[in-house]
Amino acid sequence: MLEAEIARLRPLEAEVAKLRHETRGAKAQATIATNVANAAVVAKGPPGPPPPPPVFVSFRNGLFVETADKQFSFKIGGRLFVDGGGTVGSPGNGWQGNVGFGQARLEVEGSFKPWFYKIQYDFANSTTQLWNTNLPNANGGTGLQFWSRNYVTDRNFLWGGFRDAYLGLQDPRLSHPLLAEPVYFKIGSQYESFSLEALASSKYRDTIERPLAVDAIAPFRHIGVAAGMIGKDNWTAHFGLYSLSFQDLNARPVNTSSGNAGVLVPTYSGYGVKNASWYQPWGGGAYWETTGRVTWAPILDEHRLVHLGVAGSYHQPNNATAYSDDRNSAPGNRLGSEANVLGTNFLGTTDLSCGRFAQSAPFVAGAVNFNQYNAAGNCIKDIEKVDLEAALSYNNFFLQGEWLMANYNRNTSAAQQFALTQLAQLGAASPTQGLFISPGNSNYVTTGGYVQGEWWITGEEKAQSYDMKDKNGVTFGQLKIKDPFMKGGWGAWGLVGRWSVLNLNNGPYQGASLYNNLAVANNAFGLLGGLPGTPAQIANATLLQNVIANSGVYGGYQQNVTAGVNWYPDNGIAFQFNATHVMSLKSPLNWNNQSSYESGSHPTFLEMRAKVYF
Repeated sequence: MLEAEIARLRPLEAEVAKLRHETRGAKAQATIATNVANAAVVAKGPPGPPPPPPVFVSFRNGLFVETADKQFSFKIGGRLFVDGGGTVGSPGNGWQGNVGFGQARLEVEGSFKPWFYKIQYDFANSTTQLWNTNLPNANGGTGLQFWSRNYVTDRNFLWGGFRDAYLGLQDPRLSHPLLAEPVYFKIGSQYESFSLEALASSKYRDTIERPLAVDAIAPFRHIGVAAGMIGKDNWTAHFGLYSLSFQDLNARPVNTSSGNAGVLVPTYSGYGVKNASWYQPWGGGAYWETTGRVTWAPILDEHRLVHLGVAGSYHQPNNATAYSDDRNSAPGNRLGSEANVLGTNFLGTTDLSCGRFAQSAPFVAGAVNFNQYNAAGNCIKDIEKVDLEAALSYNNFFLQGEWLMANYNRNTSAAQQFALTQLAQLGAASPTQGLFISPGNSNYVTTGGYVQGEWWITGEEKAQSYDMKDKNGVTFGQLKIKDPFMKGGWGAWGLVGRWSVLNLNNGPYQGASLYNNLAVANNAFGLLGGLPGTPAQIANATLLQNVIANSGVYGGYQQNVTAGVNWYPDNGIAFQFNATHVMSLKSPLNWNNQSSYESGSHPTFLEMRAKVYF
C-alpha cells in the first residue's frame, strides 16, 4: 500500500523539479535583460522625462478627456432646446402660437490645475425689440412721435452670443481649516451670484422659464472679477465686482457721437472748426456693480435638505441709459410672461435714467453759445437689490421660494428737467399745454417673488443634486434618475407648480384705477365724449392728467400661476410642458404705442420644450 503511494508521487516530484529549473532559468534571463537595459541607459546618458500619465476618455455626456492624475481635463458640451406653444385667450402683443429655439449653445470647459476655464456661445437668434426707452433714434420725429415711435431699428437686442467666458484659479495654497476647498477666483463673463433660480442652469431647471421677479431683478451675467469660498459646514460665500455684459442691449453708451456732453457746455467756431463743443464730449462712463451671496445648508444628506441664502447687489449707473443697460434702466421690458416663445410682454417702465435728451431751449450768454445736448439724463443715482432664498427637500418632495427687491434712488431735479424737455418737444411752455411722463419720485421700489413645489412621482430626490461646488454659487445639478429609460426603465417623472408675482408699480394708483382717473381727469372739465372744451378746460384737464401720470412709476403688475410636467428619460434628454395662467394683470403707463390695454386680462400660455444637452 505504502509502496503504491510512493510510486504515484514520484512523477509529481519530477514535475515540480522541472518547474523549479525553468523558473530559475527565467529569472536568470530577466536579470540579463535588466542588466542590458541598464547598460543601454547608462550608455545613452541621463534618463528622459517620465511617460505621460494615462488618459481617461468618455462620451457619456459630451466629449470628456481627463488625465489619470486629474491635473488636466477638457470637455466639449452643448445644448439644443426646441420650444413651441400657444395662447388661450388674448395674446396681447405676442403670438397666438409660435415655435422656435430657446437655446442652441456650444461650450468648452476644462482645467490645467490650478487653472480652470469655460466659454459658451449661443446661436439662438430670437430678437427682442424695446419700444419705450425714450431715446432719439433712426426713426426721428418730433413731439409725441419723438417719444411714442415704433420699435427702435438701430438697437434691437439679439439673444445669441457669448455667455460664460472666464478664466479661474483655485490654488491649494489658498486652503484654510474652515474651508472644504481652496478659495477660487474668476475673471471674465460670468453669473453674478444672486438668486437661487437665476443661477439654476436651464439644463436642469424644472420649469421652462424663470419667474417674472427673477428675470426682472436678478443681474445675471456680467464681465468682472469674483471670489468664492466653500465651507466645511455646508456654507458658501461668493463676491464680485462687475461692469458690462454681452447681454446688454448695446455696448455703446448712446446712439450718437455727441457722447457725454454735459449741460450747458460752451461751443466754439473758428479756424475751420464749425459748431463744435468747446469742451469735446466723450462717450460716458460705463455702469458698474458689486454683488455678494451667502448660503447655508443646516440640514443636508441624501434624503433631506434645508437651504437658506441671502444676496445683495449695488449698481452705479454712471452714464448708462436704457440704450445700453435696459435691464436696469427700463425694468420689465424683456419679460415674456413666463412663456418666452410666445413673446407676450405686459410690463415695463419708461427709461428711468431719462435717456439722452436735448435741453429745453438754447442758451446764450453774451456772444457764447452753449451746447444743448445731454448724453444721459442721470435720473438714476444708484440701485440696491436684495434677494432672500430658501429651499426644502424631503425624499421626493421639493419646495423653493424667493423674495426680491430693487430700490432706485433717483435724481428728482434731473427728472424735472426731462419733463420740461418733453414739453419743449411738443412746443408747450407748461404742464397745462402738453402731456409728459417723468415721475419726480426720489425713490422707486420694485418687488416680487415666487413659491415653487415639485413632486417626483418616480421617487427622485432633489437633495441628491444639490451642488455646492458650482463656481457660480450653490445651485442644483442633474437630477439623479433612478430608473433610466436606456436601461429598460421609464426615466424620471415629476409634477411642478409655481405661483409668482412682480410689482413694477410705485404710486398711489394701480391698473384700472390709474386709467380711470386719467379718463375722469379728462372728462371732469367738459371733455366727455371728445367734445371740444374751452382753452381753460383743456389746460386744467391736461394739468390734472400730468399730475396723475407722474404721481409714481407705473411699470405694471402681474401675478401668474404655473403647472407643469417633466420627463427626464435619461441624463441629457428632457421633455417639459408648462401651463401658465395670468391671475392678475395691471397695465403699465409708458410710451409703448404698440401695447394694448390689458388690465384685467387672464390669458393662459401653453409651452412645451424638448431639450438635449451634453
